[in-house]
Amino acid sequence: LHAGRQPFLQSHATLAGLEKLTAYEHLSLDEAGHLAGAYRFWRMVEHRLQMEYNLQTHALPVNDVGRLRIARLMGVDSLGAFEALRCHHAGFVRQIHEHFLPIQSSEESVHVHALPGDFETDTESWQALLIQLGFTDPIKAQRLLRQFIHGPDWAHVSHRTEELGRVLLPRFFALCANSPWPRTAAGPRDPVLSDPDRVLTRIDSFISAYGTRAPLYETWDSHPQFFELLLWLFDRSENLAELAIRTPDLIEEMVLSGRLRRSKTVEETLGELRLGFDDEDQQLWIRRYQQAEETRIGLRSILELAPDSLLCEELSNLADACIQYALEVVQKRHRWKSHAFGILALGKLAGRELNFGSDLDLLFVTTTSVRQLPGRQKGAAELLDLLSGCTDLGLSFEVDTRLRPDGEKGLLVNTLSGFLKYYQRRAQLWELQALSRIRFVAGDPKVAAAITAQLVSLFDMRAVNPQIAAHTIEWPKATAAMLKRIQSERTPQGMDALAIKTGTGGLMEAEFLAQFWCLRHGWHEPSTGAALQRGLESQLIPKDLGDRFLRGYGELRRIEMILRRWSFEGESVLPKDPSALIRVAIRCGYVSADALMDVVTEARMGIRQAAVASGFLS
Repeated sequence: LHAGRQPFLQSHATLAGLEKLTAYEHLSLDEAGHLAGAYRFWRMVEHRLQMEYNLQTHALPVNDVGRLRIARLMGVDSLGAFEALRCHHAGFVRQIHEHFLPIQSSEESVHVHALPGDFETDTESWQALLIQLGFTDPIKAQRLLRQFIHGPDWAHVSHRTEELGRVLLPRFFALCANSPWPRTAAGPRDPVLSDPDRVLTRIDSFISAYGTRAPLYETWDSHPQFFELLLWLFDRSENLAELAIRTPDLIEEMVLSGRLRRSKTVEETLGELRLGFDDEDQQLWIRRYQQAEETRIGLRSILELAPDSLLCEELSNLADACIQYALEVVQKRHRWKSHAFGILALGKLAGRELNFGSDLDLLFVTTTSVRQLPGRQKGAAELLDLLSGCTDLGLSFEVDTRLRPDGEKGLLVNTLSGFLKYYQRRAQLWELQALSRIRFVAGDPKVAAAITAQLVSLFDMRAVNPQIAAHTIEWPKATAAMLKRIQSERTPQGMDALAIKTGTGGLMEAEFLAQFWCLRHGWHEPSTGAALQRGLESQLIPKDLGDRFLRGYGELRRIEMILRRWSFEGESVLPKDPSALIRVAIRCGYVSADALMDVVTEARMGIRQAAVASGFLS
């Protein structure tokens, strides 16, 4: 309850922890002394039981002969004296526990009694309830629920733990469809769990991974927000659910420490990364940190603790900090006294609009001499390996450097003069278009200054230079043709209505419109959303259409984030299967698949009409 705010209280040892609690006056000396005495008593009982029966047991014998044997092993002469001692310790511990962590409120008691009875004798009632709550496999669900309360057949579960299991179940059922139980705490705006069968299976796996059922149920009971967060997590993200099962302590620490409420800057994140500077495996250290932070941001997304735009900015800040940290590691390895190169971002990272599982589009530019290029190439390759090399925990980021001059055939690290000459003389139209979203991320500040000074002249279609002049006459038609070709190639056949990114009026159409405006007016605006807002403020399309367009674009981005949060991969097509589409609709906060598709259709119509009204598409 207190160690998150007072780290001094953190301890591996119970008795030492009790002493620290008295130092901070969370317990009186008398309370701590009684608890310590009870703890020693119960530990001695546990040891005698397990030594006597050579089993991992925590249950006293039922018969008097067995209990008297344990009593004498404890140094107590009579069974009556042992029972008095046992009741004394048990009563005091329960009294203290009730003071700090009430076992059960009257409201919860009503909820517990509303559950059906025994699983074996009241099967029909359980089946009817589960079907009402939206479980599609009530037989399997009933088996898992029995295990949730009573534990697996091979394990002993105390009456207290079974009691807590029955307290927790109504909290789970309250989040299901058609639930007779009211919700006890605020969750995301989504009204119900989309797949209670999957959630229940994940709970069972999580308990098995955690290892000890009793303390876990105590934590869930005393921190109901932690229990409910796990339910939402298991329902809203397959990727985070798998991570939570593999590392259950990670999720618990995030919830109970209050870290979910924080939004971190690049500087804060970089400072935390630097704490691992002496770690032997820097690649694994970056991955561990990145995975933990991505999980934290994912949980913030599930609980809707921040708007989508801020969550994208947080993911971008995380990527920026990891890039800067990886560069510091490489510089230290090579003992470079000056900056090796500057790192530029394109695409979503440049616009601070990174999504879950987004690629990082990076360029490397150096102001050093040509003869130093081989060493710089090696350093850049090492940096890429730190960020995208495979570890036991997977890779941190997918990094794409193919947008550099001359693509995969070109130098990984280019000189500043070579970089600028390429875009002035040989760049293709799509490369100039991509350049409108460039942003300096890390490294040599001279690169940032030079790029900023000459950037607009590189892609501004009003500028006068030979390469741009070659594109000037037909560039609007060529840009529109490029979009149509990409839409045709990347949209699965017959699924245009479900392709929210590459389909007609999808997200890609809005992104191309933003870049079209940047090229036409010479704007340097890495953020798609900011470029679109600037276009509306410049009255490039009528205001009523512009408002509808921005709302639709924002809603499609929200749906895309929910899709990508599920798998942390580039999902941008809604599922074709009706049952899967319903689950996605519920995760997005809609009551039905039809309601979701109505919103998607309306948003895409607004984007297409804006593209036509602006003169970009015919």
